[in-house]
Formats: sequence, structure tokens, C-alpha cells
Amino acid sequence: MTQWQASASFELIRLRADTLRTIRSFFYKNNVLEVDTPTLSSATVPDPFIESFQTQYVPLMQTMQTNHFYLHTSPEFPMKRLLASGSGSIFQISKVFRQGESGKKHNPEFTLLEWYRDGWDHLQLMTEVDQLLTLLLSPHLDLGETRLLTYEDAFQEMLGINPHTANKKDLLDCTEKTGLANVLDEHEDKDRFLELLFSHIIEPALGKSNKCEQSNKPYICFIYHYPASQASLAKTSMHKGQLVAERFEVFIDGMELGNGFHELNDAQEQRQRFEKDNQTRKIMGLKEIPMDEYFLEAVGALPECAGVAVGIERLLMVMSQSQHINDVIAFPFDRA
Repeated sequence: MTQWQASASFELIRLRADTLRTIRSFFYKNNVLEVDTPTLSSATVPDPFIESFQTQYVPLMQTMQTNHFYLHTSPEFPMKRLLASGSGSIFQISKVFRQGESGKKHNPEFTLLEWYRDGWDHLQLMTEVDQLLTLLLSPHLDLGETRLLTYEDAFQEMLGINPHTANKKDLLDCTEKTGLANVLDEHEDKDRFLELLFSHIIEPALGKSNKCEQSNKPYICFIYHYPASQASLAKTSMHKGQLVAERFEVFIDGMELGNGFHELNDAQEQRQRFEKDNQTRKIMGLKEIPMDEYFLEAVGALPECAGVAVGIERLLMVMSQSQHINDVIAFPFDRA
């Protein structure tokens, strides 16, 4: 195959088209409005582990100021501005862009399905995510029963530790036992060790068929109630005496497909979290990101709602049992 040709087969290009059609039909039937928001924006996320593509607008009239803009990493900020304006439940399928994300499961440009349910919490949204994924995956996979696990249950079941109460020594001992010693500097904070253990030990087993179990089928698996320190843009609440983030992630066959929140609508708290993210970026030697004041103002007017983002390419990989993201993209980054 020469480099000018498509990386994905036409069978998988058709599968993408069919999948997008089914997704739109699902939301139309459920009275969720399709929206369109800017790909190019004046601000971006300050998350220290997500880096944006930056560009600039050069006006034809040289008396105007040249401004820096960003390709969005998600349509989240403008979609929440629509929610705060009274849109009701909405969805969007859009191209998004992230620096440094290239590999077996990553392409710097990818397709994201993002939707928000007005008046719902994250637990209600998990039910709808399960319905949509079951609809999309069932024609291609013999699915086992969906499973819901708290973050704590996942760690207890697979590593024998409580992630909320474990101290740094417990986590260092756990990395030693699992072959992950010296991957991180011992002075890194607790969340970095939890994320290492989760991504390398727990995640690959989630939603995966297991011949030792009664049902040898892949299944949809939800992990919820993450530590409050990993809340990002989610609300927090008490659960079994621990402050947890009201968020979830969904997996199948060892692949993370989506990330959802019971959305934070406290503008002051959101600003403080962004400031903390920028402090972390500064410590890591990264450029600080200006606050998105449009978004922060909208957060204060955001209704009670829950939202989730699902990666279309990863979904297609699971549906087609593809081993590399390039198999489901017509022209991936190295051929774009």
C-alpha cells in the first residue's frame, strides 16, 4: 500500500458512517438536540496532562491585534455555555485535537461524541451510556452482563488496597510487587501513583473476557466514584466516609471508551481548580494557560446536569477488533 492511499479499509469507513448514523438516530429519538460549536477558540483547558495545539489569527488589517487561538481538545466549554443559556439536553460529534497523543490508541486529531443531559446526575447518565454502547456493540460482539465497580472496589479486587486510605508507602510497595517500581519518582504525589497502577494493572483487565470466570465474554464496565482529587470538572460528595468525585469512566475489553461527570456548577470552585492546574503546570515546566472567563462565568449559571465524552475511533476499534487506531482512520496523522 502506498502512502497516499487510505489507511482504513472501505469496510471500516462504512462502519464509521453507519455508527454515526445510529448515534444521531439514538439522540433524535430521545429528544437530544445536536449542536455545533467552534473548533478554534480563544482559550483552552489548563489540565497539565492535556496539551493543546496553538495557532494565531493574523488580521488582514494590520491595525488589528494578532491573537493566539487554540484548537479545542473537547467541545466541553462551549457546550456548557449553551447549557447555561438554556439549551436543554444536547449532543455533538466533533473533531478534536491534542498534542503528543500518537500511538496504538491515540491520534493527535480524533473524533469525539460528547453529550449532556439536563437535570441528570452521573448515575443516570451511566444508564444511557450503557444503552447506547449496547446498541452499537451488540451487532459485532457477544456481550456479557454490564458491570459497575467503584474505584475503591476495583483497587481492592485487583490490587488488595484501598486507594482512598493507602499512604505513599503502601503505593510504593504496590508498584514494587506489580513490576512498576521506579517508573515514577518517589516524590510524585499520591494521584500519580494511583493513575500508574490503574492504567497499567486495572484498566487492561476491565471489560475483558476471562476464561476463569463463568462468562467468557467481553462486557461493558463502569468505574465510578474516583478520588475527589481527580474530580476535574465534576462535583464531589461523601461516599462511605470518603469524599469522592461524581464521575465515571467506561471500558470494554481493556479499552477506555469514555469519561463522564456530574458537572460542577460552582464557578468559584472551578476557578480554584484551574488555578491549581496552572500551578502544577508551572512546577512541571509547562506554559500556564489563561483562564477561559466566558466558560467560568457560564459555570455559575450551569443547570444541574451530567455529561460524557466517548471516543469514536476507540469505539470503532472495539467493534472491529482492530489492534491499531490507524485501522479505523482514513488518513491518520502520519499520512495527513
